[in-house]
Amino acid sequence: MRKLIAFLAVISLFTVFGCGSSSTGPSGNDDYLPMAVGNQWNYSLSGYVSTIGSADTTVLSGSNVTQVIGTTTHQQGFELYTIKDSLITIMTTPDTVFTHTTVTMNYAHNTDSEWRMYDDTTSTDYELFMKLPVTLDDTWIPDTSEPTISRTVISLSASVSVPAGSYTNCANLRDTDSTEPDLYFDLFLSRGTGAVKYLAHATDLNGTVHMAYDLTNSTIN
Repeated sequence: MRKLIAFLAVISLFTVFGCGSSSTGPSGNDDYLPMAVGNQWNYSLSGYVSTIGSADTTVLSGSNVTQVIGTTTHQQGFELYTIKDSLITIMTTPDTVFTHTTVTMNYAHNTDSEWRMYDDTTSTDYELFMKLPVTLDDTWIPDTSEPTISRTVISLSASVSVPAGSYTNCANLRDTDSTEPDLYFDLFLSRGTGAVKYLAHATDLNGTVHMAYDLTNSTIN
């Protein structure tokens, strides 16, 4: 959900992972989220912002590069993978072009039964990114500080076509917010590759924001 929050924060500046086919994914740690230093995923952005009462639509484009740049140790003694995201968002209207660049760092830890994402190397708070094994219809609260937001494995047979290729029987994780029924974040994971597509969508009284990131190429060690 943190990616979704970041995406919508960018917009507010301007306007306001081939998977298996069984119902339970494998228990291997690196199937849906391959973690090794040097791994890199390159994504292209497409999307739009439409505002109620306006004939103009803001076109979104840009890119994101996700890299596993190293490992480090949490203050409590366990290993973390250091993940760097370099995000470029370009917003084009009939009158102007606005470019926003963001670089974020996250830290991933595997407990064999969970992938956890930390904001830093000292905090005890984390996002429960994914439960293992990945199981159809499994639901959990990723962040206890946001109890209205839940993550559900809605499919293990999703088909996705992106510039990097076509992927079938992928795991589709979806975040929803019980207080915002028209907001969701979808993540498509391909076994052995990782995230091949993710998208954010939100509609409210002001209009609609839709952002999709498609994998263009990757390096998996």
